[in-house]
Amino acid sequence: MKRDVLSASNVRGGGMQMRGTVRFIFRSPENDIDIIIEGESNVVDSLRQDLGLQGRVGFIQPLSAADADQNFSHDLSEEGKLPGPPPDPSSIPAVVRRIGDLDIKSKISDLDGPSRTEPQIEYIREFLESIDEPEPLSNNLSGDPMAESWLQILLTLVVREHGQTSLPISAIEDLIGERINREGVDLEIFLNRLWIMGRLELIYGGAEIHYAPNPSWLISK
Repeated sequence: MKRDVLSASNVRGGGMQMRGTVRFIFRSPENDIDIIIEGESNVVDSLRQDLGLQGRVGFIQPLSAADADQNFSHDLSEEGKLPGPPPDPSSIPAVVRRIGDLDIKSKISDLDGPSRTEPQIEYIREFLESIDEPEPLSNNLSGDPMAESWLQILLTLVVREHGQTSLPISAIEDLIGERINREGVDLEIFLNRLWIMGRLELIYGGAEIHYAPNPSWLISK
């Protein structure tokens, strides 16, 4: 196993100044990667950016309760007081409704938002066949940037065109399994790796496991 323990105390880095020392941990058992970075929070953030581990990857924690309290009190002092008069809960009208009386579908239609439809597999397949082969993603932490690019296009289409939040593994395999040369267990391992990296969410329930994209990972308009 590759275990890298980096101390940020001997590294100079820029970025936003934050108080206290922290520990950042990232583990990928499938790739035998175990990374721990300790030091001042701004330097740790700089090292994470250098390694391509910024965002919702791994987790970070203060090294002492004193540091956590110091950061919390510092944030409160910077926020200051909220504008306007103090809140008055008595001025908010009470809405009394019997349990089960709320018609969620009609309320959503009143907002004039996009309707939610079931993904049409054949339509999505035709769309994927009509587009040019995408460019591989520049971040190669997934191990297969081309496969990740195809998956990104697929889930972006499902979320924005159909209003769905996820796809089952069987649908992903049916639509792009052959394109990315990953099927069965191999595809499941690849999706699980993206889940560990924070790019997908794993959803249990129903007949099979679903995967939902992290909104920040989807293709921007």
